[in-house]
Amino acid sequence: MALATFSLMLFGGQAIGQTNNAKTAPTELPDEQKDLQSQLLPLEDILDIAVKNSPSVKFQSDLIEAAKSQLEFSKRVWTNNITGFVNYSSGNQSIITSDSQTAGNLSSSNITNGYRMGVQINLPLYELVGRKARVNLYKYQLNSTVDKRDESIQELRKNVIQLYYSLLYYNNVLNIRSEAKQSAINQVAVAQKQFKDGVIDIAELSRLKTFEVNARADYEEAKREFSIAYYQVEPVVGVSVPQLMRK
Repeated sequence: MALATFSLMLFGGQAIGQTNNAKTAPTELPDEQKDLQSQLLPLEDILDIAVKNSPSVKFQSDLIEAAKSQLEFSKRVWTNNITGFVNYSSGNQSIITSDSQTAGNLSSSNITNGYRMGVQINLPLYELVGRKARVNLYKYQLNSTVDKRDESIQELRKNVIQLYYSLLYYNNVLNIRSEAKQSAINQVAVAQKQFKDGVIDIAELSRLKTFEVNARADYEEAKREFSIAYYQVEPVVGVSVPQLMRK
């Protein structure tokens, strides 16, 4: 019994804590009575922010840099056929030369001990014939990567534009539904007083009450649609709506 009581108290404490957190969690939805478009940054600035923060665009940009490096490497790969050498020579290394001044006379010279160094170049036929085609291949790969990044930017801009105007639309609808709801509430308040005073009958009061309930439902639906568009901004643009407000 003691263990069961302790478990119940612990579960109840957690439930209360979650309820309190839910009540105190601040909402980020803006004032529905204010014009949202006048508060937001210009659309072009929002598009620039979205492109800057897009993981897809960043990924494509990295691929472009990789393609550039591959192209530069392909242009210099022929240097693999260049080798340098350094060695040390010792001993008697005589070179016999002929005397051009006196026919038949021979002279000899001795190479002194020391280091020798030099460069040797061996270019295979494949390098001479296939280098241009290989370089062009990497150029085309670079161009296709750039095109893919531009395609990603275009697709992102299209999505942001659609989301931007959807957000403004749902904000305007929410504003209209809010006014309609408040008007219906006021009408019901007046009708209830009139019913008590005998000015209207129960049927008229019921009709106005039904109108108020429908207005409340329409408002909640408009708020849901706006909330969806509102919270979709951050995963698409990379920042939340409050960060897109004018300073």
